[in-house]
This record gives sequence, C-alpha cells and structure tokens, in this order.
Amino acid sequence: MDFETFGVERLSLDEAHILCGPLLRYISTDYTQGTWRGSCLIVSNTKKAPPLTFRLVTNTTHQEQLFEPQTELIDVYRDSYCFWRYELVLPLTEESQTVYYQCAMVPQNVYEFHLPALHENMRFMFYSCNGFSDVGQDVKDRFSEKEAPLWADMLDRHSVIPFHVMLGGGDQLYQDRLIHEDFMKPWLEEKMPDKRMAMVLPPEMINGLEDFYFWNYIKNFGFRDNPVQATAYASIPSVNMWDDHDIIDGYGSYPQEMQEADCFKVLFRFASRFYYSFQQHTTVELADRDGMTRGQKPECNHIVTTLGPQLGLLCLDARGERTKERVCSEQSYESVFYATYSRLPNIMHLLVLTGVPLIYPRLTLFEKAMESASTFSLATIAGKTGALGNVIGGQLNKWNGDPELLDDMNDHWTSGLHEQERRSFIESLQSYAREKSVRVSFLGGDVHCCGAGRLYSKDMKEREEGDPYLMVQIISSAIVNVPPPQALLTILNQNSSYITFHGNIEEKMYNLFKFSPNGNSRTNKKLMGTRNYCAGYIDQGTGKINFWIQCEQSAGVKATKGYLVDVPKLVFGAAGCRLHEHNHTHLEHPIKSPIPAGAGITTPIQAWKGFSQTFDYHRPT
Repeated sequence: MDFETFGVERLSLDEAHILCGPLLRYISTDYTQGTWRGSCLIVSNTKKAPPLTFRLVTNTTHQEQLFEPQTELIDVYRDSYCFWRYELVLPLTEESQTVYYQCAMVPQNVYEFHLPALHENMRFMFYSCNGFSDVGQDVKDRFSEKEAPLWADMLDRHSVIPFHVMLGGGDQLYQDRLIHEDFMKPWLEEKMPDKRMAMVLPPEMINGLEDFYFWNYIKNFGFRDNPVQATAYASIPSVNMWDDHDIIDGYGSYPQEMQEADCFKVLFRFASRFYYSFQQHTTVELADRDGMTRGQKPECNHIVTTLGPQLGLLCLDARGERTKERVCSEQSYESVFYATYSRLPNIMHLLVLTGVPLIYPRLTLFEKAMESASTFSLATIAGKTGALGNVIGGQLNKWNGDPELLDDMNDHWTSGLHEQERRSFIESLQSYAREKSVRVSFLGGDVHCCGAGRLYSKDMKEREEGDPYLMVQIISSAIVNVPPPQALLTILNQNSSYITFHGNIEEKMYNLFKFSPNGNSRTNKKLMGTRNYCAGYIDQGTGKINFWIQCEQSAGVKATKGYLVDVPKLVFGAAGCRLHEHNHTHLEHPIKSPIPAGAGITTPIQAWKGFSQTFDYHRPT
C-alpha cells in the first residue's frame, strides 16, 4: 500500500506540505462564558504545527479580533505524517460573526466559517453515505463522482445563507474496496471458515490494513481528490458519528466468532484510530476530554451537545460496541441519558441521530426470505420470481458469504434482533419528552433513500403541539451513493402501513413524495430513491423545527428540489408552560465538560424562507 495505490502524488518528505485539512469540528457552547468550542485538524509532514491565524469579524458592526489557537500532536502515521489538533475556544457576541483563517504554509488560501450570535439557534445540514459502494467506474461517472453535485448544491446554499454546523450521520467515507486489496488474499484464499476465524494476521496484512485506512481518509477528505467535499469540511464545522462503512460494510452485525477473529480485531483497531483522529480530532483515550460521552467499551463514544439555546443533539454511537444481538450496552444508554438530562436542561427540541433510522418500513418479509435463502443454493434463490426474487437474488456478502441483503436487514432497528432494544430506547425518550416538554425528532441515513415517518398519539392528530409522543423521523441518504433497486422501494412502500407501537401510540410513514423532483406524480409516496441531503433550522416565530429534504432533480446534475417537514414545538405539563413563558435568553445553560465549551446559531429566518421558496416543495400528509 503506498501513494500510487490511492492515486495520491508522491511528495518528498523533505519538502514541507499539508496532506489533509483543514478540517473543522464543532464540540459545544458555553452560554455562561459566552464561548464556542471546536477544533481544527491538519495532517502534515512537519514536526511543528503549521501556524494558523484566525480573525473574527462581527457581521453588522464589523468589529475585528484575532485569535491564536493552542496546538497539540494527537497521532503520527509511520513517523512521517503528524496529526495537528488546534483547540478553538472563540468568543460569541450579540451579533453573528464570520471567522477568517489561513495557514502560513499555504498563505494564498483563506478559509472562512460562521459563528452564530450568542442567543441564536444553529442552522444545520445533515447528510449520510458520502461515498460509493462496490460499483463500477461507469456508475460513478454517471453520478458525477468528481463534481460531487449535491455537495456543490449545498455549498451554493451555504454561500447565500451560511450553515453553522454539518451533521454527519454515518458512512462519511466507504472502506468497501478493502476486501479487494492484495494484502487481503490470505484471508480470501482460506476457504475453511474455522481456519479463517483462527487465522493470526501476518505482518504484511497488518501493515496493509493500517496503510489502507490512512490513505483512504486522505483520498476522501483531502483537497486533491475531493475538492468539493474538502471545501465543505474547511468551511462548516462538523459533528460526525460513524456507521458501518466507516469501518467495513456491516461491521457489528456479523456472528460473534467472526467479530472476534484476528482480522476483524485488527481492522477495527485501525478503523477506530483514524475515525477518532480524522473525524473527531482526538484519540480513543482522549475522547471524553474532547466532548464525547463514554460507552461501555473504549471505542464507543456518543455525543451530547447543544446546537443553540433551544436545540439539543444526541448522536448515538451504534457501532463502537455493537454485536449481532445488541446495538448498545445498558451502560451506554445510562451514560447517554445522564448526559442528556444534565447537560441539556432547558432546550425545546432534541435531535437524536442514530445512523440507521429508528422509524422505517418493517423488513420482516425480507428477513424471513433471506434467512431461508441462505440455506439454499444460488440456483434456488434465483428460482424465486417477481420483485422479491430480484432483490433476494443479489450478490453474496464478501466477508461471510451470506446474502448481502441479510446483513443489511440485521443492521436495522426494526429487525427482530433489535426490536426490544429499539422499544426501550424510544420509551426512554418518550419519558424524557413528557418530563421536560422537549420535542424529540430523529435523524437517520444508511438506507440510500429519503423519507419521513412518525410516532404519534392517535387521539392527538389535530393537536400535535400538545402530544409528547409525536416524534418525527427524517431519513436522508445518500449524498453520494447510488439509490437502491426500485423493486426494493416498491415492496417497502406496499408493505408500509401503520403499526401499533403501544396502546394509543402508532407509527407510520408520511406520504411526503406526491411528486418527483421533475414534477411527475408518484405512486410510491413514502420513500424516494434519489440522492439527497437535509437542511434544518428552528423558526423563532412558531417554535417549529423545519426540515428541508433536498433531492437531486437529475442524476449527476447540480440542482435539487426541497420537501418540507415541519415539526411543532411541544407544550406539555408544567415544564412546557415554564419553557414557553420566557424568551430563549432565559434558557441559557452551561455545558458541563472538562474544558470550556462553545456555540449556538440561527441566521435571518425570513431570508432562509425566501431562499427556500425559490424551490418547489411539498408538505407531508
């Protein structure tokens, strides 16, 4: 594994250069101190941190101040490339601010990002599945891989009214090509499952895995190979949570003996190392210091933070300690809810990001079919007829030989393996919503299509603002990867009816997509197989949180149309009355973390509405 393998130019180690970055990360806001906390990452071949200078300018009065960050070396790759972390604790004011920054090593490049005013809620962008699965170059070309049209569309919107944070919902890059690398031959060529599970990796495989994960991040996050995405990473601070493709396809949903094989342990070690360095600007050991919430295992770390005085965010780490039978440990759930109750005492909306959607059409039909299909030959599978047979008759998983779709089924919260854990998690969130009068909404990706669903009380359909059980699921996937087979979406749509969650509470999908982005009427109104991303903000006038799912109009072309899902605030019980008696400056609260925290946002809401209304949109039913 070397530079040429990934198409990266060979650079002299004697010549100082930056291999990746700058990459921005948002951590938290301290409303007592009035500071925004985040970090910046640069990967270089220098033994000293490349100097960065920051200039903060208020957007109305144009007052300026300079800031010099503290730097820290968090990792070194093969004694050649250093990971430099820049701690950013920036002062917030009553005005929004633009932060201009540049690196002395490349002074011609001036980057900028945007800070909210102290009392504003953040306007955010959510995305997932930022890469292609194991598909041919002809498919990548058809979807304009190099031009990254949805990223370019998002940056066009950002240039008009800036986003203040990007929420990466998983699969920020794809490690799928790992299985095809030459160093994996000893694993692939061993056909006896018992011997494969018992294999101790030779040094060549270990070195190959380390090289692969490092250089794949450089290729996917660097300016040379992905300039559009790299511009976004340098211009909008990120909050990221990993999913399976950040490790390998389906990681965590394989049988226990496979997860405990030396191959899986080694690849997970390197996947974890570079996930924490590139995406979280920290290490496994320092994750809690840098704003994360510990799970049971060291590699499992969740995120609980604010996106403004009224908006909280909970990112559940559904990979770090996942098994085929369980997504997260009880200790993880206890830690997450303790952090949510203690750090977010006065918010009005809580976003819960889970990677795989919590609300999605049931896959029981597929689970049963795939489990039975895995016991037959491919000829038997191919003998099935109709749309279901076409879907089931797909390729086998390259890691364990099961039908590919079966591993995808096991990944879902609505899988029979995870149904009870899902129910317990949602019931805990319902208790939180009732007690705190906080509207809970879900963000999910993974499934390569878009849609929206909800939990709700049957007797409160016309009084949603008072229903603590109303929880809306936004599904936004993928910003890069290709849509799934239309046959799969058709079957999911046909088998998607309401489901009784508990007593008076039902769950169902919205009929959101009555028209395609090109204006044609649609039969499948619940799920749409077009690439997309989501933009969101709180409307201060109504207290609603508005989600715009921006869908690609034509494959590979930079243009999207928006579908609006607006979610009302919750006014319930004494807590609700207390929250809504005051304006949101009354709601200020500190984030309790080992290091001072940082930030919140909105931008002119009327301007955002005007911008959004230049695009067609459709409300759900």
